Amino acid sequence: MAGMGTCMGSVMTSTLRTLADNQQTEGNAILNILQQFAGAVGTSLSAVVVAQSQTYLAGSQAYTTAVGTQNAFIMLTVFATVIWFSYFKVVK
Repeated sequence: MAGMGTCMGSVMTSTLRTLADNQQTEGNAILNILQQFAGAVGTSLSAVVVAQSQTYLAGSQAYTTAVGTQNAFIMLTVFATVIWFSYFKVVK
């Protein structure tokens, strides 16, 4: 959520500024849909990582869930880092 707070407002403002006045409401709706879709994809990928750890790792349910959660956190951290650097590469 820190990333959302730091860059999403700027991205939405910059994007909507390029649209005509009569297109800004549709642009806002599309950006909100994309934001919700990205959140759903992130949640689904995290659930897949945890479920795969529970299925294929040996150990108790608590242990495999903990390992899966750590792996999901690492995956999301890598995604956030790539997005962060991409953002600053595009926005100079």
